[in-house]
Amino acid sequence: MKLVALLGALAVAGCSGLKIYSSDAPKNVRIASHLEGARAVLHVHEVTGPCATRYEGTVKLDQPAVDLGVPAGRSSFLVVGFDTSSILGGQRGTTVGTVVTPRDGYRYELGVRYKDNLYDVGLREIDRKGTSRDLPRGGVGGC
Repeated sequence: MKLVALLGALAVAGCSGLKIYSSDAPKNVRIASHLEGARAVLHVHEVTGPCATRYEGTVKLDQPAVDLGVPAGRSSFLVVGFDTSSILGGQRGTTVGTVVTPRDGYRYELGVRYKDNLYDVGLREIDRKGTSRDLPRGGVGGC
């Protein structure tokens, strides 16, 4: 329940006053964004237990590609927040989240797309040889 309340608060708050995500971890996640008619951000949370996370910061997805480091060997909850606004439709927002536990030496690609009121978020893991696989989206367990 706490997680749902947190995500709702983040969606309502938008980007104002949110902490910018930074990490000393090697840059192992590339976020590729293709956004038409929306703004997007990525909220990064450390998974601290069943149905529990700790907010670490937010990254604006205002460039076609953004690289960041997510610590390997520990679970992180990555939440993409989409925000749209129009004269007739007002302002709307939605979030899509997934848990990932990066493996040391692997790279990850998070594809973030929005067009014609449709969004898509996909996560791919790439090993040292360049072989990749799609990872299923999953929430924080125990909720």
